[in-house]
Amino acid sequence: MTTTHPWLVIPKRRPTARVRLVCLPHAGGSASFYRSWAQHLDTSIELQIVQYPGREERVNDPFVQDPAALVDAVTGAVLHTAEPDVETVLFGHSMGSLIGYETVRALQAHDVRVDRLFVSGQAAPDERIGRPPAEALSDDRILHEVEQHGGTQMTVFDDPGIREMVLPILRNDYLLIDSYSPVETPPVDTGIVAITGDRDVSVSVERVRRWEGVAGKEFQLHVLPGGHFYLAEQRAQVITLLHRYLLNEA
Repeated sequence: MTTTHPWLVIPKRRPTARVRLVCLPHAGGSASFYRSWAQHLDTSIELQIVQYPGREERVNDPFVQDPAALVDAVTGAVLHTAEPDVETVLFGHSMGSLIGYETVRALQAHDVRVDRLFVSGQAAPDERIGRPPAEALSDDRILHEVEQHGGTQMTVFDDPGIREMVLPILRNDYLLIDSYSPVETPPVDTGIVAITGDRDVSVSVERVRRWEGVAGKEFQLHVLPGGHFYLAEQRAQVITLLHRYLLNEA
């Protein structure tokens, strides 16, 4: 594994790639969530994963507590690793979808084209969050939110060390989401592909469909079997779907 920027993890370098797929994790997530994708993607696609501070190899780096600052940092990383003749595609899951969307807008301001934005398990930017503010949540309530989303073996939180390590990350990311407020602007100049699980209790299919309102080009919605973390359960289907679009097979 090599990296070209502290904010990006590149599990498998592909110097001749014609597409770079930049993936953004969910609240509480890290680069490891996407790492296994590298061995399943076509060799023409290089996987680059955003690593937020405060987790994994960046455990000692301070959290970013402002959404705009987080977007600025991600945008800087994407700009830093941009290469001529290599398409840029962003994929965000849950909170990562919002960061990805704002990064697309920021990149457009730098005249950098994003060829496609994939948003996953997340309502459109102007949708309100269906839970109390994170500031008011106890540790137990935060863990309840995690349990509702599924995809996590909750027994891991019986370990005080893991609980002490993970809870500050979750609280920080929930506060980021709470403080996010989209600015009314024209739709982004890129196509948007929205994907969600058919049993996601945190967001309905209709709320995900509303991403169409911010897509400046074509919009597609795909509903796959599963809950909020359907993409872990249906990795093969997600990779197949990515190939359809990134290899011009759609």
